[in-house]
Amino acid sequence: MLLKRIVGLVCLFLAVTVSTTAQVTTSGMSGFVKTSTGEPLVGATIKATHVPTGSVYTSTTRIGGRFDIQNMNPGGPYTIEASFINFQTTKKEDIYLTLGETFRADINLTDKADELVAVVVSSVRKQTAAGGKGGAETVIGRDQMANLPTVGRNISDYLRAIPQAKLTAADGGITIAGQNNRFNSFYIDGAVNNDVFGLAASGTNGGQAGIAPISIDAIDQFQVVVSPYDASLGNFTGGGINAITRSGTNQFQGSVYYFFRNQDLTGKTPTGDKANATKLADFKNQTIGFRVGGPIIKNKLFFFINGEVQRDERPQPFDFENYTGNTQDITVINNLRSTILSEYGYETGGFNDNPEKVNVDRITAKLDWNINPRHKFSFSYRLNKGERYNTSSSSNTAINFYNNGYLFPTKTNSFSAELNSNLRRGMSNKLLITYTDVLDDRKPLGDPFPRVTILDGAGRFVFGSENSSTQNKLEQSTISLFDAFKVNRGKHTLTIGTDNELNKAFNVFLQNTYGNYEYADLATFLANGNPRQYIIGYPTIDNDLTDNTAAAANFKTARLGLFINDEIKVNEAFTLNLGVRADYNLFLTNPPEDTYFNETALPIFSQFHDFKGARSGQKPKMPVSISPRIGFTYKIDDENIVIRGGVGMFTGRIPLVWPGGIYNNTGISQARFTASSSQNTAALSQITFRPDPFDQYRPEDLGFGVSKGNIDLISAKFRAPKVLRTSLAVDKTFGNGWKFTIEGIYTKGINETFYTNANIVQPNLVSAGPDKRQVYQNPAKIAFPTGSNPYDNVLILSNNNGDKGFSYNFTFALEKRFQRGFSFNANYTYGESVTLHEATSSVNLSQWANMEAVNSRNALTRSVSDFSQGHRIFAFVAKKFSYARNKMATTLSLVYNGQSGNPLSYTYNGAVIRDGASNFNDLIYVPTSAQVQTMTFLNNTISNVTYTPDQQRAAFEQFIENNSYLKSRRGSFAERNGDRLPFTHILDLKIAQDFNVKIGGKVYSLQVSYDIFNFTNMLNREWGRTYFASFDQYNALNFAGYTNAMVPQYRFNPNNANVKPYSVSTSTVPNYSARWVSQLGFRLNF
Repeated sequence: MLLKRIVGLVCLFLAVTVSTTAQVTTSGMSGFVKTSTGEPLVGATIKATHVPTGSVYTSTTRIGGRFDIQNMNPGGPYTIEASFINFQTTKKEDIYLTLGETFRADINLTDKADELVAVVVSSVRKQTAAGGKGGAETVIGRDQMANLPTVGRNISDYLRAIPQAKLTAADGGITIAGQNNRFNSFYIDGAVNNDVFGLAASGTNGGQAGIAPISIDAIDQFQVVVSPYDASLGNFTGGGINAITRSGTNQFQGSVYYFFRNQDLTGKTPTGDKANATKLADFKNQTIGFRVGGPIIKNKLFFFINGEVQRDERPQPFDFENYTGNTQDITVINNLRSTILSEYGYETGGFNDNPEKVNVDRITAKLDWNINPRHKFSFSYRLNKGERYNTSSSSNTAINFYNNGYLFPTKTNSFSAELNSNLRRGMSNKLLITYTDVLDDRKPLGDPFPRVTILDGAGRFVFGSENSSTQNKLEQSTISLFDAFKVNRGKHTLTIGTDNELNKAFNVFLQNTYGNYEYADLATFLANGNPRQYIIGYPTIDNDLTDNTAAAANFKTARLGLFINDEIKVNEAFTLNLGVRADYNLFLTNPPEDTYFNETALPIFSQFHDFKGARSGQKPKMPVSISPRIGFTYKIDDENIVIRGGVGMFTGRIPLVWPGGIYNNTGISQARFTASSSQNTAALSQITFRPDPFDQYRPEDLGFGVSKGNIDLISAKFRAPKVLRTSLAVDKTFGNGWKFTIEGIYTKGINETFYTNANIVQPNLVSAGPDKRQVYQNPAKIAFPTGSNPYDNVLILSNNNGDKGFSYNFTFALEKRFQRGFSFNANYTYGESVTLHEATSSVNLSQWANMEAVNSRNALTRSVSDFSQGHRIFAFVAKKFSYARNKMATTLSLVYNGQSGNPLSYTYNGAVIRDGASNFNDLIYVPTSAQVQTMTFLNNTISNVTYTPDQQRAAFEQFIENNSYLKSRRGSFAERNGDRLPFTHILDLKIAQDFNVKIGGKVYSLQVSYDIFNFTNMLNREWGRTYFASFDQYNALNFAGYTNAMVPQYRFNPNNANVKPYSVSTSTVPNYSARWVSQLGFRLNF
């Protein structure tokens, strides 16, 4: 019988199709009121009381004995009273509500003739939810947050508990369901806290500076939705992350805390000989803060405030003995620093240990007002102000001087105002208005100076002002209005609403405005010889080299959203959710027009490429995106089984920096000139070093025409990112609180981004040899019939018209709810993600150029995504031991994270395709043993040792045979992201010791905590390994150019024959390091 019901449900699920996504700040409650014999009671009164605040919510049962209460405060405890004439009042206690979910509370009333006293049911906290969520979601509450080990106190430390999640970057990026981390939405109290412009890898405001958007102590609960079938939720194609802040109650409660870590709380170098392992240089990371909440007017008005100060240092140790460049005498580098100071008056700063510094000040404040039993109002404010000294650390291949880094000040102000109304006759309304303002003002460290790179064999020296920071500023603001009106009628809960945003962006971004020189060797620079490359960028509108230039992108956008949703309680076991959402994105500002491009250049470029209606000065006119959705929940009470799932479309936001290129790279606002071996070569002989950053060579100084630089365009009918997503899950609850879940999620791309460089000809050559790849003529740039082509790159943002990407995740989870201080959950997830084009940068040229490819980057083939999850095992266990009559308690928490490594690509060092992209993104051909013998190798001199072609062939053959992936691809091209870094095993530990003292009738608790990231490495320095490869690539072979017959020539370093294509991470950033990192904390709760 059970099998037949499950099969029937699956068939129903497969017969329907639909779509999804939004801000979540409240919870709900629903259920049935019946007599002891099972007869529904119509007109029974339900009263739910939030015990900490005295907030009261009421409802009346309708047909079938159903009741619904919306817009309730998450958390608890709550008590519920059900009453009806001639029936005994029944009360349920100790109920806790989860953010975004509807709690199921069924009540049976007994006739007064049979009972003389009220019925009280306790410990309802353990009752399951109503099952209304349907899709995949995870909620992280205070209990779990308090017990999870954390050293960085970042949001990512807690979101890693999501089965479908994967951390993507050391600065807090997180991908969900195999999607780009920039396609998540993130709300705090309903306010947009995405980096809407899209520059931060973390996807959150303050992320460019590596700063968490809010103090963890201010958060009450997190909810992460992956496949919600409520149409009110939207604006993501990855995951929707909702956080709500704490609120005050009728009791004054608070906490004062201090956390710190230093070199003594961090492991020594985890690689190399143990005898040579060294401790980090002295540093101190400190966080001090407080939180307090309580009543202003009991049962009526409440406050909460959190203040926090964070002061961090992040050592970046460097051992010169590991440097692989030609210079092996450290005095040479010290003399270079002295020479620059004496000759040009510029201090480069040091290079041995360039520590990063982060300073943050945070405030969160909130007022909650119970206006009356029907109306409740909340207002919250958040300030996140910080700065990061982002210094470039030296490495095995680079000597980076301190002032090659940059200073990144950032400031976010955010407000939320929410009115929740439970009206008469089963109606309710939620009105939410928010405002977020962000200022990011990036600046180079030290005095203004041209950027200089000096090649040094396999290494390089870098000093001078960081070339992307000389003119770099972002101001952005977002106003949002969300309103949802609900009405309960019979079996239906109908929701109608609107979800709108207005965004403003002001962005200054010009690179290389102080000049950028590259020299072949140190001797050439010291002799003031000619550079091998020179780059200059500058505004053409006003020649203003400050952040006040009129060359800034300054524009407004809006999004209008409407949704309708119907939750149908077909019966007590089956709930069906039907919804549809419409989103309309508008660009409100016209971009500048380059008339020369439209009238002269466009007809020429169009002979080679389809511009899809793109023109200079044209803003996109995006069509309305319709997202239908359907979800269901089916409860089999006698088996304690819930089957849930659905299918729907989700429309997400696009980072504004991508289409924002039409306001920045316009062809008329800024110019860029490059002289190198491949372009404008004749200019190099005229160039010697100019130390004045404000008096650099312009093209007209060198007898060349003014370049218009890059021009960014967008197709006329560009559509916002959109996916089709479906999920199916089964939850089985066992005795004693154990719960098992199996869940599958499948995502298919509908609208995806794609970039085309329209300033290159079609590839018209084929390389000789077994690989026979398409190759561009040199140069690949399109030639004009008359006059020169003034554009560097012409980039078109459009939608992918080729093969669509997809992803899937399968999860098996087991959990046990809190009982006698014990909690446990574990899950295994396998996820795969495939894409045609990755969008991982904030610069449109990089979006195109950084795609690893075999042939043209304008004609890609699908590959494994950078965001592919692979295998992941996550387990969490915590146990609280109370003793000494509850005056003392010890809590132990362990987290295990076993994770497949990042995808890895094997590329050439050199431009094999010759399409004008960078020299590191062309995928290698993996020859057979016989083909290796036919490859053309040139003599290769490394550290004064010359290796013959035969020696290089033998070493390259050995390298391939030592690599299981490459060995499997012999006779074929290496695939983009075809290999992976090794699997990692990390165990984290948290120990918390509580001392409880009762003074004046109030309990005060002093807690001492010790958190250890990578406890595995503390146990054994060979354990807890984490791995990285720069840009998730390995440059396996040096390409040395083609012969006239298009025969490729190579060089290979025989010393790399047995080298692994990755390194062990010795970073000091928790969650990414192979060294253990710990934190000591002190907290007083009152």
